[in-house]
Amino acid sequence: MINPNIRDYLNGVAIKLDSVSHGERGAILDAAQAFLGYSRQTIYRQLKQLCGWSSERKTRVDKGKMSVQTDSLLALAAMSRESVRDNGKQTLFTTTARGILEQNGHEINVSNATLNRLMRQRKLNVKAQKQANPVQTLRALHPNYVHEIDPSLCLIYYMKNKQHIMRDRDFYKNKLENYAKVKYKVWRYTLYDRASGMIIPWYVEAAGENQHSLFQFLMFAWGKQEGRLFHGVPQLIYWDKGSANTSSAIKNLLDHLEVKYFEHEAGNARAKGGVENANNLIETQFESRLKFQPVSSIEELNHSAMAWAEAYNANCLPGQDTRLRRVGLNEPTSRQSLWQKITAEQLRLLPSVEICQALMASKEQVRQVRPDLTITFKHPQADNSQIYHLKDFDGITAKDKVTIRALVYGDCAIQIEVPRYDGEALIYRAEPDRNYDEFGQHLDAPIIGTEFKSKGDTAIEHAAKAMDAIAYPNMTADEIKKAKQKQVAPFGGKLDTLSYLKNIDHPLYLVGKGNEIATPEHLKPAPTLLTLTAALMRITVEIGRRLTKDENKWLSARYASGVPEEALESLIRSFTTPIIVGNGTTGFRSIK
Repeated sequence: MINPNIRDYLNGVAIKLDSVSHGERGAILDAAQAFLGYSRQTIYRQLKQLCGWSSERKTRVDKGKMSVQTDSLLALAAMSRESVRDNGKQTLFTTTARGILEQNGHEINVSNATLNRLMRQRKLNVKAQKQANPVQTLRALHPNYVHEIDPSLCLIYYMKNKQHIMRDRDFYKNKLENYAKVKYKVWRYTLYDRASGMIIPWYVEAAGENQHSLFQFLMFAWGKQEGRLFHGVPQLIYWDKGSANTSSAIKNLLDHLEVKYFEHEAGNARAKGGVENANNLIETQFESRLKFQPVSSIEELNHSAMAWAEAYNANCLPGQDTRLRRVGLNEPTSRQSLWQKITAEQLRLLPSVEICQALMASKEQVRQVRPDLTITFKHPQADNSQIYHLKDFDGITAKDKVTIRALVYGDCAIQIEVPRYDGEALIYRAEPDRNYDEFGQHLDAPIIGTEFKSKGDTAIEHAAKAMDAIAYPNMTADEIKKAKQKQVAPFGGKLDTLSYLKNIDHPLYLVGKGNEIATPEHLKPAPTLLTLTAALMRITVEIGRRLTKDENKWLSARYASGVPEEALESLIRSFTTPIIVGNGTTGFRSIK
């Protein structure tokens, strides 16, 4: 029985294994053995089944440039999940949780976007609970395994149903206007079969390369043509980065036909030297004949080209030995003889042009994996939706979203693509499950009352349990459930989320002097008035004596309607400030 809490630990082990050379993997695996108590064979098996990791995979060039500790990532994910309210609203996100963890001793040296991506890939994000460089094929396994394709502009063109050949004296850099007059040039598309050396030429009139011409050429080259032996769809094609080659419609067709397509880098035409040599053969051994016996149309040109190619490939041209000479061949052999070594399993027949047109326009579809690890999909060749089981595919769990593409060959086969633990794509091929009884029930399902089968925890459930173990250490599953119901603080209440905010050193700012806003007189509050008696009592208490007759008379006359409270302080100073009068005696300031 697989421990449900080890998937994330194994994800970390897989990442470490990818970041070192093969000779350094032993120490990592020894540590995993000591920690888990498993044999190395068991660890390898679980790395494959749970993580999609394989020891044969090449290390990505960006491995080890940035990483985050598994416990920090789990803590971050656990905090985000613990912040989800009963109504499903998440109240704590990566930016805040990251700052809290860094203040609590966790070292996180990647961006927030990378943290979110890592959590999505490892099924740690709240919502959930890919480069292999194309390699040049040096050897084709069999005929129709690799086809090299190349379009080239010909010196031939047609005007008013008459063949013309571009002459150097008429078409050069100082006479480009003559070239511009030729609206529709003749383009030659050439196919070269790597294993057998078969050459297939085809011509079209067009202003330039375009995906329509390329589609027509593929239908001609791969389809069964009367009077021609060669036909069939390859496993792989190799071409340059022409605009037609990289069009989404053509690539979509190739994906449905399960044809891989590789492009050589610009300026590296020798990477597909077979087709380059085939172009030279066509120019020198077929197109050289056209000057002596012109043809009046593209149709005639293609008919003659196919007749020449069939004879050349079969070594049937009078006076010529066109057999293929290779070091590994015991004796020179015709290209057709080599191509005929193809087996029935290797010969993939091209569907009708109408089906290929439909496939070229079709789109990928996305399906969510059901809890029983199945998806449904209606294949174009099927009358209704079919069920596809994904339980045997590493790296796919319930509720994962997978990309689906219908395939031409097989029993309603489909291609399934899902991101791997490190972002690379895992690609699988599946056919519908037809193992049902007459009542539409799956024959592998347990019979009620006689047997019981469990599918085990999904990757999301594994991730949830791993996060629970971090947030509520040393607790059983039942204890964790009760702790959540009682709203026990996660992380034992020891996670500092507030206190450190008080100790943050803030920058000092110089505050500029402001200007007071003048208040209009009609908006100012009315002053508080005291009666003369109340004011007189306050004044006598403050100055410690009674007012003289003159002072009393002045105060009564000045403030007959009442004394403003803000005027009291000024009045008290007036009655208490001594002055020197004219005769040299001391008195009090006169009241005016």
